[in-house]
Parts: sequence; C-alpha cells; structure tokens
Amino acid sequence: MKWKSAAAIGLAAIICVMAAGCGSNGGGSSAKKEEASEGTEQAGEADRDSDKLVINYVSARGETDAALNAIKKIADMYKKDHPNFEFNVESIADRATYLQKIKILASSNELPDWFDADPEAFFEGLCKKGLIYSIDDLYDELDLKDKFFDIALNYPKLSDGSNYLMAWQGNVEYFWYHKDMFEEAGIKETPRTLEELLAACEKLKGAGITPISAGNYDMIMRYPAFKAFRMAGNDFIDSARMGKEKFDSEVAIASAGFFQQVSQYYNEGWTNSDATAQMDLFLNKGAAILYTGTWDTPDLTDENMVLKDDISMFKLPMDTDKDVTTENDYYAHCGIGTAILKDSMTPAMKEFIKYLWDNFADTAMYDFNMLPSMMPSDPEKLPELSQQILSDLENCGTFAQCWDVRLDPSTNEVYRKELANLGMGESTPEEFCKRMDEAVAQYAPDYFDIE
Repeated sequence: MKWKSAAAIGLAAIICVMAAGCGSNGGGSSAKKEEASEGTEQAGEADRDSDKLVINYVSARGETDAALNAIKKIADMYKKDHPNFEFNVESIADRATYLQKIKILASSNELPDWFDADPEAFFEGLCKKGLIYSIDDLYDELDLKDKFFDIALNYPKLSDGSNYLMAWQGNVEYFWYHKDMFEEAGIKETPRTLEELLAACEKLKGAGITPISAGNYDMIMRYPAFKAFRMAGNDFIDSARMGKEKFDSEVAIASAGFFQQVSQYYNEGWTNSDATAQMDLFLNKGAAILYTGTWDTPDLTDENMVLKDDISMFKLPMDTDKDVTTENDYYAHCGIGTAILKDSMTPAMKEFIKYLWDNFADTAMYDFNMLPSMMPSDPEKLPELSQQILSDLENCGTFAQCWDVRLDPSTNEVYRKELANLGMGESTPEEFCKRMDEAVAQYAPDYFDIE
C-alpha cells in the first residue's frame, strides 16, 4: 500500500505496537504496568489495582448528543460499584477539527483508548496496522452479536468485511415534508419515483413555495447517490472509489444530472448553509421538504415523540422499472462508530463494555429518546413513530452506502467542492465526472490497495 498524502504520511509513522503511553493512563497502560510489576511491593500494588480501569475517550459527538449522554450515564452507574473506574470524555463536535486531531494523535502514537471513526480509508489503515481491537471478536467473546440489528453489525464493516467499530445508533433517512404545503401545491400523493420528486418540486416552486431545505452537506452529498443506488446498488461506488469503474459512465453522469436538476429546488444560499439552518428553515415552513435521518427526530417531534404539526415522511423513491434495488432498500445506518485500541483491551475493559451494552438500549431509548443499535426491551410500548422507524431499521434490505464515507478523504473533499459547482451550474455533469475521475486517480492509491 502506498501512502503519499500528508495525512497518510503521518499515519505511516505509526508503529505496529502502541507504546504504554497510548490512551494516557487508559486501561491498556494499567495492564502493562501490572505485567511489568516485580517484587512483593509492586505485586501488592497490582492486586489492589486489579479492577482499576481508566478510559480516555475522544468523541466526535457534541455534548448534547443522546448516544454520548447515554454512555456517560451508564458509566456513572458502573462507577457506583467500581470506585477505581474513570471515564473521561473529550467532545469535539466540529467534524473537521475532530478528524484533524485524531490524525495528529495517530501520527504521534498517542491515540486515546476510545475514539470515534467511520469505516473509511484512514481508519482502515489504522486497523491494518494492527492498532485497533476487533469488534467482531469482542462481540463473540461477550456473546453480544445476536442482540444487535443486522445493520449495526454490517454498516461499520471495512472493505474486507471485518468490523472494528461499535455502533450505537440505528438511523433511517427519510424525506420529511409539510402536508399542507403539498396540498397547497396540488400534490395529492407522495413521490414514488425520482421523476415524481422533481415534478413535486416544480409544483411547489410554481405555488411560490421553496421546495427543499438544504444546508447539511452530509445530506446534500446523498442526492447524486440516490439515482446511482437505484441504477446499480452499491456496486458503483465500491468500484468507482478505487478507479475500477469510471465516474465518466452512464450511471455517474445520470446521477450528476439528477443532482443538477434537484439542486435547483434548494433554498437560496444552500452552499453556505449548515445543518442547523436547514432544520430551522424547514420547521419555520420556509421550505416544504427536508431530507435527513432519524437522529433529527427530537427536532421534528414533540415530547411524546409525535410529529409536529402537519409533518409526515416518505422513504427514498424508486427510479425506473429497471432499478436493481427495491422499495425495501434505502439509506439506513448507524452513524459514526467507536473504536478501541488493542493495547487498551483488558479483562476490566471487557467487563465494562458488557455492562454498557446490557444497559445501553433501554437507557438510550427511554431516557434519551434515541433509537439504539439493538432492540429495546419493550418496543410495543413506544410511540407509533418510534415503532415505525424501528421496523424500517430492522427490515431494511440493502442499505445504501454513504459516498462521503466510502471515498478516500482527499477525493471526498473534491466531491464536496465539485457538487457545489455542479449545483450552481458552474460545471456540467460530464465535467463533474471527469474531475471526480481525476481525483480518484490522484488520491485513491494513497489509501487503497489498487492493482
């Protein structure tokens, strides 16, 4: 494997076996101290500290994130019976800042005991270096696998099918819409195809209504993938990200063309907006449609988990009768996961993780109104919307892969920039695809084994 980019060069400096200082007083360093202890005095100290566990966790989740707060609550519960347990969290909600810090920590051999990651190229490199503990193995050792939704085991997988990430959430993505705005525009049924989605947007625009609230680039980057997923499933992005298939192809050009069409129905200023503004615009009825995932349901519902006002939702429409995917295939995933350093995995760590997962589903669902990655104990008592989402999560066939996760980090930056140019009409679908192929050719060999 070649490592040519600046981030990759930093990663290449990582040695295969982490030093005892990794995790900064974490579980791994405690275990090494016990192993190195010599003499009666040191052995006695090791005995007294045999249940000591310090976990340092650098998280990409914000302080108000439901999953993070569920984890912290369970850690507090655990500490009541384990006084030598410490759970320290550093939260860095800005994703760019977070990723930069993780790369710096990796290059200086100072990764924490726990840290958040997606199953993307940079993280895959850490796993191939043997630095991260296998979550597949961990779940087998703790007899946990059967408790998770299938998607929680499959979404975090790397290219080789292995899993090194704990998944906390269960998410389904929907088009949320205002029913009264649809009525005002004369739209009697929710769109069943992508063409019908464009037609509905045109009717909304004709009625003087902004069709789509956009601003969250994670969601904006989904739109080209809608058509590609219907035309070719996940096979296209799996091949194109490594140059085995060209973006300059029927699938990608059609997908870029669809994005250029649908982006004309976004709100003004979408290229300089963000997720908060996107939500506010929709909730204040400044736009009729919002595409986002169920992590945003607290904003869309009241305290009883009932959708606010006239809001409803529909899943990803089909494209044509030649689609290779079905209505039961759509975007469902588990969000960013959490990795554990191999050097930090001790019996005490495993004991805590078992306790954590034994309590997580109900704590997340009932205390923080978050859909967990496993079924809570009394799903039939949940509100109707929660039951519907859990059913969609459990019954999803093939989940669409997120292009921003599958692409290498450098190509992904090009993707974001070129989408803005494409949506603003400053490039054509063909030019967009050509630039994507150039980016893949330049950057992908730095991250992937390409023959």
